[in-house]
Amino acid sequence: MDAYAGFEPQVGEIRAVRTFRVGPGGALYPLFSNTPWGDGANTARCRAVRLAAVSGPSHPAPDPDCTCGFYAYASDTAAGEYPNARHVLAVVACWGRVIAGTRGLRAEHARVEAIWMSATVPAELAAMVRERYRSVSVYTDKATMLAEHSPTELDCYEEPARAEAGWRRFGRWLAIAGAIVLGTLPAHWLGSNRDARIVWGVVLAFFVVAAVLSRRRQADLAARRRGLVAFAVALWLLAPFAGPVGVLLLRLPLIQIAALLFVQRVLLARAASTFPAEVG
Repeated sequence: MDAYAGFEPQVGEIRAVRTFRVGPGGALYPLFSNTPWGDGANTARCRAVRLAAVSGPSHPAPDPDCTCGFYAYASDTAAGEYPNARHVLAVVACWGRVIAGTRGLRAEHARVEAIWMSATVPAELAAMVRERYRSVSVYTDKATMLAEHSPTELDCYEEPARAEAGWRRFGRWLAIAGAIVLGTLPAHWLGSNRDARIVWGVVLAFFVVAAVLSRRRQADLAARRRGLVAFAVALWLLAPFAGPVGVLLLRLPLIQIAALLFVQRVLLARAASTFPAEVG
């Protein structure tokens, strides 16, 4: 079963959560669309069909063989995948055709039922949201909103991963830093020093096993990310034994990817905390 497909519940309206960008005038925009939601019912339409850029018959949204439809998450933990959810989180009621998966759902019709905005959202902009979406309950406390507008629990949802303990997170990053330093040692020194070779082998085996085990939790986005990091560290450790080829084909690409991901994360966090959001 996919994250947003594989199960079609027949239980009437379904509550789920999602985040929005708050644009000029208090309009609520999806993260990847410049068409704002209206107050009350909203109907999804497949953009590929509207653009007439694909072959084959048209279809209503959502469709099992397409990615169309209104997306919503099973829980606020799942919605935290995007930094926007740190500032704006909404409970939406979904109906019509609904396709659900392990992390959330896609729906044909949806309306904003309740919304929470953090103190980062300017008071005057929050007031515009209240004025524009008069049928929506606006909250200043996220826990209260989720308690009074509880998301629907579907059988297909996977239990959200528990937050990683601070000491475990610190230990994991300490191990990664140690492995990176170990991987910068010359290959001839690692090969000639028995103790260093043993340490190198144990560390490599640890990250390889971590990468393999993470693949068993495909629906857990955090686990997949940790698995990719473990795989990258394993490649970093192997690079010295490939000589100049290892530097060109392993080290440089890993450094470039890490730099790009860091910049992307910084830009996403900055955009998520900008109000009103830039639209268009």
